[in-house]
Amino acid sequence: MRYAIVSKGLNLAELEKECQKVGGERIKVLPAARQVFCDLDEKQAERIALVSGLKIKPVRKVAADSVTPAPYPVQLEEVAGGLNLYDIYNDLRQAYSPPLNGEGLTVAVIDSGIRESHQALTGKVVYSANFSESDTDNDIFGHGTGVAYLIAGSYGEMSGVAPGAVLMNLKALNDDGIGTDEMTVEAIDRVCSLVDQASQLEMAVTDPMYPNTINISLGSEDDGDPDNPIRVACRTAVEEYGLQVIAAGNSGPDLSTIMCPACDPLVIAVGGIKNDEFVIWDQSSRGPTEEGEIKPDLVCWAESLQVAGNDSDDHYQVKSGTSFAAPILTGVDGLMWDLARRVYGPTVRITYYDWLPYAYAYCVKPEGVQTDKDNAYGYGIPAVGAMVSQLIKPVSATGTLMEALPMMMVVAMMPAMMK
Repeated sequence: MRYAIVSKGLNLAELEKECQKVGGERIKVLPAARQVFCDLDEKQAERIALVSGLKIKPVRKVAADSVTPAPYPVQLEEVAGGLNLYDIYNDLRQAYSPPLNGEGLTVAVIDSGIRESHQALTGKVVYSANFSESDTDNDIFGHGTGVAYLIAGSYGEMSGVAPGAVLMNLKALNDDGIGTDEMTVEAIDRVCSLVDQASQLEMAVTDPMYPNTINISLGSEDDGDPDNPIRVACRTAVEEYGLQVIAAGNSGPDLSTIMCPACDPLVIAVGGIKNDEFVIWDQSSRGPTEEGEIKPDLVCWAESLQVAGNDSDDHYQVKSGTSFAAPILTGVDGLMWDLARRVYGPTVRITYYDWLPYAYAYCVKPEGVQTDKDNAYGYGIPAVGAMVSQLIKPVSATGTLMEALPMMMVVAMMPAMMK
């Protein structure tokens, strides 16, 4: 059986040595993620579990969040088939010169692969690696391509949120949309290693080969264990490599259905709302987590979204799921960072970790829903206009918005909110 060996005080060399001492096979050391994986039989597992300074956990399956495809493909002229993010964010992008497009953001998409030759994604992928059981890093399952599109896709009058961003294609799910936490951790480990390489080469944080954010629209059941291998890897990515990790989950509508790694306090968990009315999408995962953490953190549209398809280079689909709400907010992060560099200088970096303490000032919830963070809406959906206002004129020490400067754009909100 395959196990993850998580350090509780031992270094990697010591972890590897303990695996060797009990006769472990196929030992894999992932230095950036601070973990070791190996094959152990029942007796070997019992022996190594007694070693002080480590924790042993069986490798578990992970899967792409469930999606709901429409029964038809979407052609470019059929924009009524789903929510086209070009219509939502184009006014905001064009309000600035040069247009605000998220340039400088590099997102590592850990998923089922990306159809890199798709007309809306051509030239967007700067790095590819395959950690799955499949032979190709292409997207056969049809999940990662849609995620990638919503972040950075662009073709004609169809686009994702931040068409100036670039992508890294880290395939951790096979052609059936299934993987393991080992494959996921290995992908996270590679992203951390790429941050190390970029830092050593003194690359600017906006360099295409310098990953900034991990979008991880997959997961497994929350086991309530902070030493879960994927959670450990995500926290390492955030705390030691400065990465932002954004994840999702489609296990609702019951309470305590937040998936792993979205359940971790350091992972930005994204829930879903419907497009035509401001209510939680039925399958969006709810908190609290097994450890009592209020989740999700934020919500965004998760129903009937136009995305790039994986069947051909001009294939589009309408899909639903928090899998696709998460990359929308990943793209919004790119737009806000683009604007922040224009306001505060090229070296500034802001993420949702900076935004969340001020969520009351830029997030929106339906009337009648508690204003504090809750286990369905989290803080709410980010109102982009309010976020721009904060960047131009920050929140005061008293916790209220200071007088806003004249705005060059409109709030990018859905029609239901405008009403």
